[in-house]
Amino acid sequence: MVAEEDSGDLRKDDSREILDRITLVVNDTLATEKTLSSEDVLTAIDKGRSEGGPEGRHWVLDPIDGTKGFLRGDQYAIALALLDQGRVVLGVLACPNLPLAPIGKESQGSDTHQDGCLFSAVIGEGAYMQSLDGFSVVKVNVSTIENPEEASFFESFEAAHSSHDLTSSIAKKLGVKAPPVRIDSQAKYGALSRGDGAIYLRFPHAGYREKIWDHAAGSIVVTEAGGVVTDAAGNPLDFSKGKYLDLYKGIVASNRQLMPKLFKAIQECIASSL
Repeated sequence: MVAEEDSGDLRKDDSREILDRITLVVNDTLATEKTLSSEDVLTAIDKGRSEGGPEGRHWVLDPIDGTKGFLRGDQYAIALALLDQGRVVLGVLACPNLPLAPIGKESQGSDTHQDGCLFSAVIGEGAYMQSLDGFSVVKVNVSTIENPEEASFFESFEAAHSSHDLTSSIAKKLGVKAPPVRIDSQAKYGALSRGDGAIYLRFPHAGYREKIWDHAAGSIVVTEAGGVVTDAAGNPLDFSKGKYLDLYKGIVASNRQLMPKLFKAIQECIASSL
């Protein structure tokens, strides 16, 4: 298993109280005859220390993707993917605060935003969405919009995670008229997979290296929904290199119809910023 978190912080002397609380929650949740000790919990957490790579099978887990969104009570995701020989073959994306209804079209006065969504995809079998209680399973597909003027795009909520100036320039060059929809976490991939928007742009600042747990589950959900996920040069994301993605400039996701115009706008904006 390749996971974002390890037990380092919990092993510090001043973390004893929170470790005790976590151990209690774990035992309450498992509800088994065997009671786990705090050390058992720490050992379990550290089973996520695999480096990944091109050989064998690896689960890739991000237990809370979008920590700041989680703390604000906004969007976050629990993301789990399976790599087989470095290739993503399965992805599950739980988005507890993402409404079942499309973004911007939630029923007024309803509690649909409380239900949350679970997206899942297996390679070659399509992508599906259901409520967190397991009902209302539907197949999802990315937007079929071809005219950039009719498209909307997602980007990271935090400017520290992606250059809003660059994505704004790309959208303007492309002719997108709608303002950006800024969402924390891989919930953006889920929303994109069901057609809430047509484009997802992520251009981290120089020196930042993308991690596989931030994109593995979301990318297969989008590709199985008929979309395309690449770096800014059109290269497929390579999850076989270990914990990090080596890519050109950033990550782009959209439908196949918009990709040619999108890449043209990206290259022109990147060239003008050099």
